[in-house]
Amino acid sequence: MIKPQYLGLGLLQTSALVAGALVSFAPGASAQCVVADVAIQAAIHGGEQPAEQINDVAIDAKGPCTGNTSVSTSRQIQVGGTGEVRQTRQSRHQLGSSERASGSSGPTVAVPVNVQVDVYNPAERLRR
Repeated sequence: MIKPQYLGLGLLQTSALVAGALVSFAPGASAQCVVADVAIQAAIHGGEQPAEQINDVAIDAKGPCTGNTSVSTSRQIQVGGTGEVRQTRQSRHQLGSSERASGSSGPTVAVPVNVQVDVYNPAERLRR
């Protein structure tokens, strides 16, 4: 059986690998700036209602961009309990060209990875 604390770590590592692969192997990509946003929200609980999982990501890249990268990773893990589960995340990325950047600028590539897992565990209702 996978221990709950390792579940989130495994999902995060898998998501980061997927994000890296997308950036590395995007055919024909000529990105000068890259935004990677990896979020994991997981709930394993005995609540009567499904978990409310919100992931709000905003990326503001003004015009062509050169020489910048923005990376954000997060995980929210809820294990146990029978009450409401609410997981809310806000992430903001703002990019522009670096003053030190040389060469031509290009489009910003965004790689959002959002994993949301909600598992109902009826055995939680037997604990007291």
